[in-house]
Amino acid sequence: MDSIKKTQQPEQSQPEHKDGLQTLSDNIKAQFEHHKAAPGPAIPKDFDVQEEGTKEERRAKAKELNK
Repeated sequence: MDSIKKTQQPEQSQPEHKDGLQTLSDNIKAQFEHHKAAPGPAIPKDFDVQEEGTKEERRAKAKELNK
């Protein structure tokens, strides 16, 4: 009976080690998933924003603000 217990112990410790590595790799993957969650800025489909004034008016305003 002792020989059976001795042979089973190493087999049980190896899967625990693999489970620990698997858990560790899952934790690392979960942390990197946050970076994949939003691959870019959120742009609405209906992006019809009217610009204020004409091109020349906007340039004049920008020059005035940048003084």
